[in-house]
Amino acid sequence: MRTIIFYHGHCPDGFGGAYAAWKKFGDTAEYIGLRHGNVPEEDGTGANVYFIDFCFPKEIMDGFVERAASVTVLDHHEGVSDIVKSMPAYVFDSNRSGATIAWSFFHPDTKIPILLTHIEDDDLFRFLLPDTRALLSYLEVRPFEFPVWDEVARTLDDPEKSETLFSKARIYAEYFELLAGVAADQAKLVSFEGYECYFGTAHPIKPMKSLVGNLLAKKKGPLSLTVTAHPSGYGVSIRGDGTIDVSKIAQKYGGNGHPNSAGFLIARKGPFPWEKIDEAPLD
Repeated sequence: MRTIIFYHGHCPDGFGGAYAAWKKFGDTAEYIGLRHGNVPEEDGTGANVYFIDFCFPKEIMDGFVERAASVTVLDHHEGVSDIVKSMPAYVFDSNRSGATIAWSFFHPDTKIPILLTHIEDDDLFRFLLPDTRALLSYLEVRPFEFPVWDEVARTLDDPEKSETLFSKARIYAEYFELLAGVAADQAKLVSFEGYECYFGTAHPIKPMKSLVGNLLAKKKGPLSLTVTAHPSGYGVSIRGDGTIDVSKIAQKYGGNGHPNSAGFLIARKGPFPWEKIDEAPLD
C-alpha cells in the first residue's frame, strides 16, 4: 500500500516534518509539498495519507478521507484546529511546531534533533535558543533535500562539529540583515484591512521576507505586508507587532498562519486587497 506524505511546502517547519517522516519511511513513501490555494493532482486514493503542518478546507479534507485508506493530520495552526480535530486520526498542539509534532509521532522513543528544535523556535517566533535566526538563514539557502538536511541534523547533534556550522550561519544571518534593511527602506505605505501599513518586497529568499516584514511591522504597527512574485500570482506575508492576530486576516484570503506571522496567495490578475497611499515613485 502506498504511503503519501503531504507537507507544507516552501516552509522549513513543513519540510522539517517531512524530514521526520523520511527518517521513518525513507524512499518507500511519496513526499508532496503543498501551498494554500493549490490542490494537488494526487488524490490519495487507496493510500495511507499524512498531512504535516498543513490542512486544506474541510470539504477537501473530507474528500481525502473518502478516497484514502487512512488519513492522519499533524498540525499546530489554530485557524484549522476544528478541521484537524474532525479527521480520523490527528495530533494537534498549538504550542509545538509541525516538525517536532511529526518527529514525536514517527519517532516516539527518540530525542528530537537539535535541528528541529531550532525550526520550532523560529516557526513559533519564540527565539529562545541561541543562533536560531542564524541557523534558519543558513538552512533557507541550502537545498530542501532530505540527505542535505540529514547532514545538517547530524552535524548539529555533534558538539565537536556544531559550532563550526553555527559560525558559518552567523555570517549568512548578518548579510541577510543588511540586505533586509536596504529592502525595508524601499517600502511604501498602503491601506489594507483598515490599517495604514508598509508594503515591502523581498524575493526569493525567505529569511529576507521575514526580516523585512518584521522590520516594517516594528517601524509602523500593527502589521506589515511583504510581497513576492510567482508565475501564478503573488505571495503575501503578513507580520504583526503582537497587538492583533494576523492569521485571522490571512484566513479571509484563503491563507493561514500564526498570530504574528501569516500569509496568503492572490491571483496574478488581482484584485489586490490594498490601496496605495504613498505616491512616491518606485525606486
